[in-house]
Formats: sequence, C-alpha cells, structure tokens
Amino acid sequence: MNTINEPAAQQSQFIPSEFSEIADLETLKVIADPLRLRIRELMSEPCTVKQIAAELGMPATKLYYHVNLLEKHGLIVMVDTRIVSGIIEKQYQAAARELRVSGNLLSSSSEATDAGLDFALNTLVEDVKNDLRESLRAGCIDLDEKEGEHHGLALASHGLFLTEAQAADFYRRLREIMNEFMELSRRQRQERNAAAERYRALLVTFPSTRRDR
Repeated sequence: MNTINEPAAQQSQFIPSEFSEIADLETLKVIADPLRLRIRELMSEPCTVKQIAAELGMPATKLYYHVNLLEKHGLIVMVDTRIVSGIIEKQYQAAARELRVSGNLLSSSSEATDAGLDFALNTLVEDVKNDLRESLRAGCIDLDEKEGEHHGLALASHGLFLTEAQAADFYRRLREIMNEFMELSRRQRQERNAAAERYRALLVTFPSTRRDR
C-alpha cells in the first residue's frame, strides 16, 4: 500500500487552486478544528482515508465524519476511485494549497471573528506546537546545533519599537523573504527534489496594545 508521501500508481490529474477564500461561518467552523486541519494538510497529495488513519494512528471509522464535512464544504475533493478487493476506495485531495478567511466575514459578527481567531490559532500555533513536539521526540531537531543552525530550533519572541516607516520596511522585507522561499519550496515540491527536507516556519507580527511601564 502506498504511504501518504508516495504517489499512487495512477495519480489523479487534479491540480489544487493556489488559495481558497472562506466566506461563510459554517465553513469557518468546520475548518477551525485541529483534527480536520491535520486531515486536510495530509491530503496535500491524493490519499485515502485509510492512509490518513494510518498516519494519525486512528481507526478510519473515526475519520469518515470529518472527511465528509471537509468534502461537503469544498475544502477537499474526491479525485479518484479504485476497486480494492471488491470495495470502492476513494482518494481525496485538498481543494486549495492555502486557505484564507474573508475580511468581510470577520467583520460581520463577533461569532465569526471568534471562529476566525480559533482557525488562525489552531492553524498557526496549535498545529505547529504538535509538530514541534513530535519532531523533538523523534530526534529530528539537533538542539546542540552540532550540524549547523539550520538543524536546530529557532524559538524567540521579541518586542520591537519602530517608527511607522521602519515598521512598514520590516513587514515588506519579511514578506519578500517568505515569498522567495515559499516559491522555492513550491517548485521543489513539484519537482519532487529528493534533497529537499521539510521545515516548519511560524511567523506572527502585529501592532501590540502592550506598552512598557
């Protein structure tokens, strides 16, 4: 059986869109769930519910409800079917590479704002925390950085005091370097570059209400 990271023998020609905008509260509530976010992430390539279950260490029967919700709201799509031992086996894939929340939705109600915040935090914080914990336990991270800084862990929080012009420059330069390496990552993933390894980056910048005494 193929693992999630291995291409199927007859892989679907479905191509996900670059991004999908969430514009209704129901869809936002569906994706603001750590398990469903993880399922969707694992479906970056075509795979079956059984493959997802094996990756998560969970019974497939506990995942069908979540997969059906994701498909119903257009967050994943069925891209292929095949018969295995007389049973129809479905393959799913994420409908888009990136999800964005409509600004109009977040400004429409406090409930939508809270759901949007949960989505953002679950996506950017909770999932990264779980990934970091798993990677540390697996010994993938060299905390002593004996093999170089890029094998270690960069974890820090900084408060910056900047003028408006300096803050604009800071945001612009961060965006440029992130876009540069995201595009490089996208190309290497498409080319299936065997030398490329997976890294995780978490970037959070915002104007803060906190002030020094």
